[in-house]
Amino acid sequence: MIGNNDPAVSQYLKAWIKQGRICVCGVIGEGASKDIQVNWNSPFEQDTVGSKFEKVASMVQIKTGQTSKGKLASEQVWEGNRPHTFNLPLRFYALSNAKKEVMDALCELEKMLSPEVGTYFGGPVPQPVSINIGRSAIYSNCVITNMSTPLSGGRTKEGYLVRAEITLQIETKQMLNRSEIERTYR
Repeated sequence: MIGNNDPAVSQYLKAWIKQGRICVCGVIGEGASKDIQVNWNSPFEQDTVGSKFEKVASMVQIKTGQTSKGKLASEQVWEGNRPHTFNLPLRFYALSNAKKEVMDALCELEKMLSPEVGTYFGGPVPQPVSINIGRSAIYSNCVITNMSTPLSGGRTKEGYLVRAEITLQIETKQMLNRSEIERTYR
């Protein structure tokens, strides 16, 4: 494991991102969140009894003040869930070794979201990661979709950052079923 090893920080305030044998630990920053988006749609919204005879239906509405739209036309139907999305700000800081506690952690996270393709032919895509947020929310089979890393800040005489706040965007590879939700709350 690389990254934050500060024993003064509770494990419930840390997050672990694991891919293969590499595990990076960071302190959860302000604004960490989980977003779950459900896709509902009103497919009949534009349909009316009089839609086939639009001009006649309009005339009936003008004359009677009544619409040919019914309540059923607004009925929402479920069209699927999006994968869970996480906004995960993480803090890294050096207690004794800026290379291992900050720079190596940043490097490994960046490697986790990068492919290994050839010049003229493809290669392996980035592999999924598992995330453990505060020892209470555990998700496997996730992908890192974005990483924002600072390029400036305090450095050691060797040029290693002594502190870095990054933001990861992580998504589950698939939506989660109702029966899978409870196991993510450990």
